[in-house]
Amino acid sequence: MRAGPGDAGAQDRPVHRPETPSDRQRGRSATRLLVGLVIGGCLAALVFYLAAWL
Repeated sequence: MRAGPGDAGAQDRPVHRPETPSDRQRGRSATRLLVGLVIGGCLAALVFYLAAWL
């Protein structure tokens, strides 16, 4: 069977790249940013909800 276009060098099983401390730090920063945006969005929604009642 011949390999199709884009199959050159393809492996049967992907190899997991070792995780570095900088990768973990970037992941933590992204998680903190996401949590901050979600909390900020909830607070903004609460303010708008309360403003509608006044």
